[in-house]
Amino acid sequence: MRESEIQILKKSLNVIIDFYERVEMVNSSSEFLEIHNRNIKMLSDLGLERQSIFIKKCVDDYPKLRAPEIELFISKQRKERSFLWFVGGRRVGFIYDLIRTRGVLLSQVKKKITKIKELNLKMYKVVENPIFEELYLKTMDSNG
Repeated sequence: MRESEIQILKKSLNVIIDFYERVEMVNSSSEFLEIHNRNIKMLSDLGLERQSIFIKKCVDDYPKLRAPEIELFISKQRKERSFLWFVGGRRVGFIYDLIRTRGVLLSQVKKKITKIKELNLKMYKVVENPIFEELYLKTMDSNG
């Protein structure tokens, strides 16, 4: 992977790392997914190039997120309310959110985004300097 691609990957990882606290960095759920999926693709390619079992395992550990889940997270972080929340109240709004996300609660979405952030932090370090891969592997071996 060329150095320019590494720099793009690092910047993209940072956008997703910062997303939990700063949703305004991403314009929409589709933009989030585009960046996130590109990161995963680039990490997979880098893992193949480096013949890294660690990167492959981390890529496999990324939770799956769908656009409605990210939309829910963004709207809650921005403290936006749908028309249904105003008309039907909290209960109707909650049911609407559950239907929209196919039963995934906001707390579950937050856990997924937190997991993605943690993995991206690791991957950023590994992308920047492959020595971190060895350190993470040693830490995993001593903990597991």
